[in-house]
Amino acid sequence: METSLSGRTVLVTGGNRGLGKAIALAMAAAGSKNVVIWGRDKVALSKVAEEIRAVGASCHPQVVDVTFSEAVEEATAQAWEKTGGIDVLFTSAGVALVRPAVETSDEEWDAVLRANLTGVFYCCRAIGRRMLERGGGKVINIASNFGQHGMADWSAYSASKGGLIVLSKALAWEWAPSVTVNVIAPGAFYTDMNRHLLDVPETMDFLKSVTPLARVGDPPEIGPLAVLLAGMGSDYMTGSVVNLDGGVVKI
Repeated sequence: METSLSGRTVLVTGGNRGLGKAIALAMAAAGSKNVVIWGRDKVALSKVAEEIRAVGASCHPQVVDVTFSEAVEEATAQAWEKTGGIDVLFTSAGVALVRPAVETSDEEWDAVLRANLTGVFYCCRAIGRRMLERGGGKVINIASNFGQHGMADWSAYSASKGGLIVLSKALAWEWAPSVTVNVIAPGAFYTDMNRHLLDVPETMDFLKSVTPLARVGDPPEIGPLAVLLAGMGSDYMTGSVVNLDGGVVKI
């Protein structure tokens, strides 16, 4: 993995924690020249930036709330000027909501859709436009297997991730052949965002019982797949959804 992304600049939204952090570190380990990380927590971004630089890559942390289009456009322009251009975009920023549909408020629904779908669209639009102008690039959106099969009490989250999958497929058609757009659909991973759920023994036992590999994922396990999709291994892929969920989704 050490040289497969040599010379490439990668931007990871949500790069200050969870799967986004794991992806950003994997990019650095694979030889990326520059790793740009976005997030809302300045302190967490700084800590991850130190880890990335320790691996040997240059890192540019930016405090960005992707739910605001103006902030995304401004941060994109700054990142582009600072690095000379983004070769690969990973959209990992997002939120989760566990709530029965009939108890989900308008505000909660809007917040989940805005973070997980609208915010991703803002990022894809801002960076994809520049990739198209330059003549190439790769976009990898982080969805969820819930976006394919849904789950009780996860209606807003499932809808946002299902929308993200179809958005990615539409962009794959629209931006071909110069910019590819693919999706990673993780299952349950032990991250900061869902640790409070997975630490409940009954929840963990249930997930193990419905997962062929009988466990949840560890964040660094997304790294090798992210490197594959960011590099030459995905040159003949676009509009694809790669499940990383222990075998839950069989499509």
